[in-house]
Amino acid sequence: MPLTLPRPVRGSRILVGAVVSLTVLLVAVVPGFAFLSGFTKADGGHVIVVRNGGPFDDNSIRQVIQPNSSLTSTGLFSTDHPYPSTQRNFKVSAAENADSNEVINVPTKDGVLVGVEGTFYFDVNYTDEKVMSAFDDRFGTRSYPVPGGDSRYAWDGDAGWSAFLEFTLGNLVQNVLRQEIGDVECADLVASCSLAANPTARAVPVVDPTADGNQTINRVQAAVNAAFTDDVDEVLGMPVLINPRFVLSRVELPANVQDAINQAQAAFAGVTESQAALQRAQIDAEANAARQSGYNACPTCAQMDILKSLPDGLTTYAPGTGFTVAGP
Repeated sequence: MPLTLPRPVRGSRILVGAVVSLTVLLVAVVPGFAFLSGFTKADGGHVIVVRNGGPFDDNSIRQVIQPNSSLTSTGLFSTDHPYPSTQRNFKVSAAENADSNEVINVPTKDGVLVGVEGTFYFDVNYTDEKVMSAFDDRFGTRSYPVPGGDSRYAWDGDAGWSAFLEFTLGNLVQNVLRQEIGDVECADLVASCSLAANPTARAVPVVDPTADGNQTINRVQAAVNAAFTDDVDEVLGMPVLINPRFVLSRVELPANVQDAINQAQAAFAGVTESQAALQRAQIDAEANAARQSGYNACPTCAQMDILKSLPDGLTTYAPGTGFTVAGP
């Protein structure tokens, strides 16, 4: 009698099919995705620091990909940390889009607390791969707070880069500005500041013909640039932010100082108006005296000027006894 094997049930066939499909997925599809993800390229505005991330790799830096690269192999499961390679800035202002989100208040040499707004421009030293690798090791492996309570890595878009700058440069920028602004007088930055500081300025404004506010501002900017370069290299531990240029855009005076300046300017405007009226009266008096002297020497000239000044249409002019002029 022949042996008859039992037919596999339908559920068993489904299970076998699922196992086969899963095996194909694991053997072919997953490695395929992993292979495709092991390539990247940098655009024109970023340099990419690549870190190992495979299950059997360490997390050390694998390579640095320069801007405008072609498609480059980065290995399986590696992670990309893109940093900006174009010129960047750090804006000190109370404007909503500023990096500091506040005016930096620093005292001048004569003790006036001024609000300073400006912008630091700098380049990223992206061509030095050793610098970029050291930078990623130190600052690319932790996150930084952003407004709203969130946090991001320095390589996580513009928001992450701005969070890094604010966290690392905020106090440094304030210290540099405090040091350099503290070496100049308020009037060297804002000329009208002398009106509040000089009591005699209300009546007699003192103007220094050799003073040049632009030269002072340029000198401050140059000093800030030099100090910022040294300090930022010391704070970051590497020359990653290079060629800094600071542009001072605004110096804001305290409300009480500005009020004093406005009052002094108003008072001076009144004095100027009075002086102009007095000068006009003096000139008129001198002219009248000179005119009268001429009439004394030539009485006929006086009468001729009187006739010239008569209004049109007058038919008879009789200023006194014995003198009458009749029109045609």
